[in-house]
Amino acid sequence: MTSTAAPAARPAGGVRPPAIDHVVVPLDGSPFAERALPVARWIAGELGAHLHLLEVVAQPADSGPALPTIDLRARRNGASRWQVTADADPAGVIVAAGATGSGLVCLATHGRDRSAAVLGSVAAGVLARSLRPVLLVGPDGRPPAAGDAPVTAALDGRADDATVVATAARWAARLRRPLQLVTVAEPAPTSFRDERPLPRAWGPRDPEGYLTALARQAPAGCEVATRVEYEPISVRHGLVRAADRTTALLVLGAHRRSWALRAVHGCEAARVVHDAEVPVLVVPLGTCG
Repeated sequence: MTSTAAPAARPAGGVRPPAIDHVVVPLDGSPFAERALPVARWIAGELGAHLHLLEVVAQPADSGPALPTIDLRARRNGASRWQVTADADPAGVIVAAGATGSGLVCLATHGRDRSAAVLGSVAAGVLARSLRPVLLVGPDGRPPAAGDAPVTAALDGRADDATVVATAARWAARLRRPLQLVTVAEPAPTSFRDERPLPRAWGPRDPEGYLTALARQAPAGCEVATRVEYEPISVRHGLVRAADRTTALLVLGAHRRSWALRAVHGCEAARVVHDAEVPVLVVPLGTCG
């Protein structure tokens, strides 16, 4: 069963249509899922997009009780469209809703850091199947407090970093914010032979030089800053520290087919999404990994 309200009016005047025209927020009737709504309202307002609330129920009989609840949520959050669909594949319905037109899926992730499924099965399924970036909101994720907070691209020294930088630059332009390039590197290990320094356990060999080279690839007119976090414990610790409340949006690259497995066994990227105090835009990088 589906119910839809009229779409919001587009901005008047000579304003260019936004690259993202609707933000899909999956709900399941729980307060946990609704944690994505403040971030979705912020991003939709910045882009001039409309909100689309979506609830997927297991059986058609479950649609009736869900209708009044999602209608109330739509009214309270200024959503111009809401939808209740009976389907056994919620991740597939969510991905399809975001793929219609120029959409962005924004959903909350689980708050159970000690659980094996850090992200939750639906979020992992969406990430594994989406061809577009997905906006994830962890337990502490919320909209930025400062108008000049940058869009931060998390880079790890791999060839795919260029894709992450390009995506982050587009979002910095959409949100009219500066771009920040961040990498996490292990402090240079001590070597007994100066002519043969030990390699870092993580991070580029020359972190500052690496970020400087990537910054040159940013579009003309894009305000770019670079930041190296020297972290002796893990990449996760460094990224969470870098993506504190001074950041508007953290852009993180991940290979699509690995997310379902990593959500079960745990990985640095999933933990970063969980721990970050800001929304995380996950960019699909390929079909392997």
